[in-house]
This record gives sequence, structure tokens and C-alpha cells, in this order.
Amino acid sequence: MNQQNAGIGATFEEDMDVDASFETNARNFVDWCAKEVVPLWAASGVDRKNGGFFEQLHFDGTPDVRAMRRLRVSSRQIYAFSHAGVLGWADTKDLVSWGVEYLLHTKNKGDNEPGFAYLLDADGHVCDPRRDLYDHSFHLLALAWASRATNDSQILQLAVDLLAFIDEAMGAKQGGWHEGLTPSQPRRQNPHMHMLEAMLALYEASNDAHYLTRADDIIALLQEYFILPESGVLVENFDLNLTPIAPYRVEPGHVAEWCWLLHRRAKLGKAPVSPMAQNLGQLADGFGAKGEGFLLSAFDEKGNAIVPSRRLWGQTEWLKAITAQRETRTADRHRQAAGLLQRMSKTHFAVSTPGLWVDEFDKDGQALSSHVPASIVYHLVSAAAEVECALAAKANEAA
Repeated sequence: MNQQNAGIGATFEEDMDVDASFETNARNFVDWCAKEVVPLWAASGVDRKNGGFFEQLHFDGTPDVRAMRRLRVSSRQIYAFSHAGVLGWADTKDLVSWGVEYLLHTKNKGDNEPGFAYLLDADGHVCDPRRDLYDHSFHLLALAWASRATNDSQILQLAVDLLAFIDEAMGAKQGGWHEGLTPSQPRRQNPHMHMLEAMLALYEASNDAHYLTRADDIIALLQEYFILPESGVLVENFDLNLTPIAPYRVEPGHVAEWCWLLHRRAKLGKAPVSPMAQNLGQLADGFGAKGEGFLLSAFDEKGNAIVPSRRLWGQTEWLKAITAQRETRTADRHRQAAGLLQRMSKTHFAVSTPGLWVDEFDKDGQALSSHVPASIVYHLVSAAAEVECALAAKANEAA
């Protein structure tokens, strides 16, 4: 199927009647990520001339050499190659080290201030020097995972130092952090969610329980501010005091991502799963039904679609949430994951170049993407890692 004409395939109801094999669909997905996605992006997605990583590829697998570059995309790629190396999919140590060196040396390309700039031009020079919390959460994540992939304690120390900078420069009296060096509205839950992800990665890299405490501080913000108490809906935007800003925007992909992170926190701390995880998981499933088996991009608080298109990252986060909930309704969860993987395969992955995908579809199932964004490799590797854990758990149950 040509990537520009891929449709939505079977409907949600039809697909759920299929006797979907979790093992087959899950193994195919993991193998695709490990054997096609990672090798392709390690070869074609790396800019060996100017350093760093290309922002996007064309559908034939060649890089878009003139696209502007968000520095966080380099950190997402560092994370992805680091995690792939830790999982044993490939020997990525040299590439990870090379990526970290590039990240650090961006300061020599026009900006010597603390932290990391937001945007670079196609030649790698700083053209937007703002310090952004969302970006810095990914720099933290990248350094934490890179330290594991390379066994380099100096990289871990870089992460520790970077967190100290974030706390000092962006910390907010109301809790959490501001969006940047200067307080501004809206404040968003999304950067805090990724700071939680980074704290968990720092714990895994250091085995220092202090980071679990920091993670719990962020989860407290979720419970107190980010979820509307009257409806249980997770909203996106807030004022400086973390009061939700109307009209409320709800992004189902983030609902699923928080669910997965709460399960992740419980697993790492050998603690019970927060009741919020189950509520958010059910909320994500409800949005999936509204999208006929896919998570659409955004809704209002009443459940009306305000951005009725869908992107691949939302589906990978839903997949992670589904598989993380395998301890409850195991058979149903495996079947649900298998159905989602089938729908993703028939649409997002229906391209002619192995290791690429269609990022976005409209509400009618028509492809909207003109390029393949590098930022999605992060989502794919993270999802494949969770699916591989689910495969191992299922195999252990059967043994």
C-alpha cells in the first residue's frame, strides 16, 4: 500500500472480532523496531557532516538536509539508540557517545549560556536560544539512558548537573517548573510528565531512591492539579498558579502516557499501582472507542474531538498503557494490544521503505504526512521495549 493512500483499514469493531495473536503481532512489532527502524535511522538519520541527527527523512529514506532542527530531537535519538543498546538490539555505544558529544558541543555553535538552546539551523548553528522545560526533560532522559548504554559515570554526572540547573532556573514556587527561564502562560502538564519519565530514568541509571521521591512529587502535581476532580479528565494548560485554563484541552495520548508512567513508577519502586493509573487507562480506552480504534489528537472536556486527526505517537503511548496494565484482565489486554498493533500495521506502517511510517492521518483515514519525523523513533523504541517486556512476562507465565 502506498503511504500516501493508506486508509484506516478495518474498523475498531471489526478488528476486535479477529482472533488476533498477541505473540505474533507483538514479536513482529519488536522485530520491526529492532531490525528495521533502529538500523535505518542509525544510518540515514545521522548527520555525519554537521553533527547531530536530521529532523526528518523523506519517504524514500533519504534525509531532509535543509530542515531546521530542534535540539530535543537529538536527545530523543540518543535515548532511542541508548535503549536499543541496553536491550541488546544493536551495539550502539559509539553512536550514543557521538550523540552526547554533539549535544554538549552545541554550545560552541553560537550559545555559551547554561542549559541547551531550542532550535538550530540546518547547519547546526543556534538560531533560537530559548531554554525550554519540555526540551530539557528530554536532555535529562537522554543523558540518563546514555550513561547506562555506555557505562560512563561522567555522563550521569552531566545529568545530575543539568537537573540542578533546571531546578534553579525554572523551578516554580507553586510546584513543578516553569516553561522556561521566564514565567509564562500557559504552564503545561506535558513537560512535567516527561520530567517524571526523566526522574525514573535517573533512578534506573543511579539506583538512588532520591529520584523516586522526586518522581512522587510530580505525581502529586498530577493528582492535585492536572486532573479535574469533578470529571477525572487530564487537561493540558494552566495559569501560573496551576489553575486549569478554559476551554479545556484533553490529549488522549498524554492520558495513556501518564497511565504507563504510573505503572512504571510502581514497578521500579516495587509498590502498588496508583488508582489514578486505572482511571487514566479506562479514560484512554474510552477515547480509543471514540476514534474507532485509534487515539485522536485532542478533545474538549466534554469528549468532543477538536483535533480529529491522529498521529502515530498517540497510538504507541496507548499501546504502552495497554501492555503495562497486563496484570489486570490479562487476556483482554493482550487481545486489545494485538488489535491495536494490527490497525497500526495496516495504516501507519504501510509504507514501501522498511523502517519508516506514516505519522499522521485525518479523520477519514487519509495520510497527511509529507515527511517522516525523527522524533517518533523515541516513541517506537519505548513502545517496543514495553511490548518486549510483556512478551517475556507471557512466556514466563506459560513456562
